[in-house]
Amino acid sequence: MELDYEVYADGEALLGWLNATVTLVAEDEFDANGYLRCLAGAIQEKLAVQQAEVAHLKMTYSPDDGIGGEIASVNLVRNDNVAETGMTLDEPSTGGQLILNLRAETDPAELLKAVKVSLVIAGEIYPGVKSTLDHEEHFRPGKPEPTHRDSEAPGD
Repeated sequence: MELDYEVYADGEALLGWLNATVTLVAEDEFDANGYLRCLAGAIQEKLAVQQAEVAHLKMTYSPDDGIGGEIASVNLVRNDNVAETGMTLDEPSTGGQLILNLRAETDPAELLKAVKVSLVIAGEIYPGVKSTLDHEEHFRPGKPEPTHRDSEAPGD
């Protein structure tokens, strides 16, 4: 497939990227599915105020008290959409790990600010849930350097 890497690089340069890991700990059981929707909505609202178009927001939550492999997930791909639930937990949770990936048309530092403020907002709506931002990377991707391979197999 032909790909114009200059056009691709120009598009990528518009996006800020954020990858984060957050630990959630609750005093009592909480609805992790609702928490994710709440957090996604808060992030969406904060970015909309900046007129920052969301290209991709994906969150997955793995409960500490869940059955192996059980997760909750939420996705958002545009500002004018509602965050969609991908997978849900059947039971309330008492804590676990949240992985957040966000791509939006704004400065990467603004993404981090939006996520931090949104964690506070989610904590106000779910007052028994404490969030700790364990790890984050926010950046703009570099220009891609493609590896070109011959389309013919050896011996042809």
